[in-house]
Amino acid sequence: MSEEPRETKHKNPKKFALNMTASQFTKFYILHLLHKRPTMIAEEFKQEFKTISRNWQPAPSTLLNALHEMSDELGLLTKRKEIRGTRQVVYNYSISLKGEEEFEILKKKYKILFDEQKATIDRILREVYK
Repeated sequence: MSEEPRETKHKNPKKFALNMTASQFTKFYILHLLHKRPTMIAEEFKQEFKTISRNWQPAPSTLLNALHEMSDELGLLTKRKEIRGTRQVVYNYSISLKGEEEFEILKKKYKILFDEQKATIDRILREVYK
């Protein structure tokens, strides 16, 4: 009788660093930013993502899709349309009560994940660069 392969804790090897997709992290960080600030536009999110990593930022389509999904489909954000100048449309995003609740849940869930991955990276740094 052959033994079934054991399931590994992390099923997707492409997610090594944080074991979450770019989209998941983008949504989580959007909630964090709006938890701290009352309102933001897409361009401000882009600038904030640049401050956390010089090497990675969500693709523009990932960011815009996340904002759309979080506001129009999931109800985690509210958006207010603003016309600037004669034709420029800008959306101001705010976190909804549902978004605040979801952020508190995700903070707890991802804290465990971040701590695990930080410990892994620390072990690698100690081992490789001792």
